[in-house]
Amino acid sequence: MFSIKKHSLLVVSVIVFIWAITEACFNKKDATQDGNMNAWFNNRMDKLDAALDSLQSSTESGANLSVLQQRFHESRREYKHLESIIEYYFQGITKRINGPALPDVKTDDNQVWPPHGFQVIEGMLFGAFLDTTRPAIINEINILQSDLKFVKTQFQVQTILPRHLREAIQHELIRIATLGITGFDAPVSMNSIDEAAWALSGISEILGVVYDHSDPGISKSTSLINNAKVVLRGSSFELFDRLTFIREHLMPISESLSDFPIKASAEDSMFIRPFSGTLSMLMRGEGFNADAYASVDAAKSNVSKVKLGEMLFNDVRLSSKNDMSCGTCHRKDRYFTDGLKLSTGNVHGAVKRNTPTLYYSGLQAALFYDLRSGTLEDQIDDVMRNTTEFNLKSEEAARRLMQDSVIRKLGKMSFSSDTINSYHVRNAIASYVRTLNPFSSAFDQYMKGKDAAMSSEARNGFNLFAGKAKCATCHFIPLFNGSVPPFYTKHESEVIGVPTSAEWAKAKIDTDSGRYRFNKLDPFLYAFKTTGIRNVTETAPYMHNGVYNTLEEVVSFYQKGGGVGIGIDLGHQTLPFDHLMLNASEKKALIAFMESLTD
Repeated sequence: MFSIKKHSLLVVSVIVFIWAITEACFNKKDATQDGNMNAWFNNRMDKLDAALDSLQSSTESGANLSVLQQRFHESRREYKHLESIIEYYFQGITKRINGPALPDVKTDDNQVWPPHGFQVIEGMLFGAFLDTTRPAIINEINILQSDLKFVKTQFQVQTILPRHLREAIQHELIRIATLGITGFDAPVSMNSIDEAAWALSGISEILGVVYDHSDPGISKSTSLINNAKVVLRGSSFELFDRLTFIREHLMPISESLSDFPIKASAEDSMFIRPFSGTLSMLMRGEGFNADAYASVDAAKSNVSKVKLGEMLFNDVRLSSKNDMSCGTCHRKDRYFTDGLKLSTGNVHGAVKRNTPTLYYSGLQAALFYDLRSGTLEDQIDDVMRNTTEFNLKSEEAARRLMQDSVIRKLGKMSFSSDTINSYHVRNAIASYVRTLNPFSSAFDQYMKGKDAAMSSEARNGFNLFAGKAKCATCHFIPLFNGSVPPFYTKHESEVIGVPTSAEWAKAKIDTDSGRYRFNKLDPFLYAFKTTGIRNVTETAPYMHNGVYNTLEEVVSFYQKGGGVGIGIDLGHQTLPFDHLMLNASEKKALIAFMESLTD
């Protein structure tokens, strides 16, 4: 027995020794890579700091506006080279560095923090500039430099793993396609096209730091990046062909870098994210995992659970009077809506909001128009308990369902349990809803390589949607809702000023207070979830109160500048424009594009 134990210890010792040697070699390689990345990062951060110093000194010395704007562009150029790394490793502070110039609302403690960073400075320099704003600009530069100093210091102790770099680069390509060329983070200067080229240069530099450019694969990627930069150079914001650029340039770059700097491994699958993959996968509707939005591991879907959920979705036993199911208001033949201005709630009274489609709702981090539920299970529980809807606790629904032998059998297959409890009911329905992501529209087919899938008018409409009309700054490509790429862990809301009726002058705001009902904070007054526009041609009427019957009316509302443009006094409207300048053919093209999103 002693000899066996001694032999085992020897084996263990050998294994530990081999592991130690391997780990040392791996760390040595990583240390070299980390050192190269740190040197590059520090050098770039120093250039960014110097550019901001130049902007500050020019502001202090009274330089004219054109000089200040040029200094700002120089600072942005340096930031864009670094953006992929800063956005990936420092998600907690990036909103202060380059977030929208809107208040940062913390719902966990009901705090409202003023915005800071590049976009605030941009608004001061490219909006209504006054000499009196110079001290405010200087203050914002100081805050920005302080945040960047923190980033620079923390990066020195950051472990840089190969899979991190692979994901960070793909995220940056996604960011360029969905937030960059759309004008999301340059809403006033409209310098998004140049900034996209600078971001691509940053990716190219990282490739040079980590890999030898003589490597055939990296050489190909670098060549593709250079070609993309040529296309960007000299292009105007309004006329730029974004659809072609994404499909013919960004997606090929993404594919060429899909295994950079190492191939995906089993380790990657350990991390459950709403989206994991490349830009190319994203644009084809691949790589999403709706189970990432489930609150616990046991809530993940399986085939039996989805089948049970579809049955329960249409089961009237979920309502107190056995006369109403989820499918009563979310009708499959109407793209999971009911076609009514406001949901009737059937016999249980009127629900005061329009019934939204359930397509792609499984790919959202928050539910309801007021974002009050964080999971589909919670959302379903709310509906079941609501006295104007099902008016039945899920515990009672589970008791009823346990009397059904077919349900019991499916329940056991789904949950490995002889008993169906209240959570099982909600989780099964949620699992079914999480499958409703078809990605089968003409737009999706076009992104998969079928040129004839979209008409030239629809393609033009996409370029308007993602450019001049600024729709994509709120309805993010390719989900076309408020779920923010590339992490998809946050869902946006907006204050747009929806009226009580389709009036085009002297309109009155709808009395529904939106998110303010649950969080009494001024920025949330009349704030509503940014809903998706996939299948929008099939889901009229529109807005949370069903006020508009046609897409033409919706486009006119935005054309006029939202609620403010039709006479509503709205203190916190969040639209990224005062009004739109679309002619009749452009409006028609915009609607043609939206029609191409029908599954």
